[in-house]
Amino acid sequence: MFDPREILNTLNRHNVQYVVIGGFAATLHGCPEQTYDLDILYADTLDNRRRLLAALQEMDARWDVPLTDEVLRRQPIFALNTRLGDLDILSDVLGVGTYADAEPHIQRMELAGQSVPVLDLATLIATKEATDDPNPRKRAALDYLRELRKR
Repeated sequence: MFDPREILNTLNRHNVQYVVIGGFAATLHGCPEQTYDLDILYADTLDNRRRLLAALQEMDARWDVPLTDEVLRRQPIFALNTRLGDLDILSDVLGVGTYADAEPHIQRMELAGQSVPVLDLATLIATKEATDDPNPRKRAALDYLRELRKR
């Protein structure tokens, strides 16, 4: 079961500093791309990692080893399974950098009555271009986002 609204609600309840990126951000901008996970870029600070870990614990997030602050500091990306669906958490993203780099490019969107921080369209496109994923579905989504930007 993939419940992105509840994932976002949990992150918000724990006051995690994050921004939605990837396919779900594309969907929020109006792209018809189907996605089955949620990608977030989070602020890589001690306090925020603690809040993130508390939210992940509430979601029953699982990875190869138990998630701790030390584990989070070891690498920039984790693909997690949670009881609410798949969640990818990143501390650095191609095309934008860290959360601090992304902060000026965050816009707020309403989703099911909650305010959600989402990477703005131009910066989202930059991240997708930097990734240069050859998957035809991802290429089509990138083309769609470019068309949205032109409008």
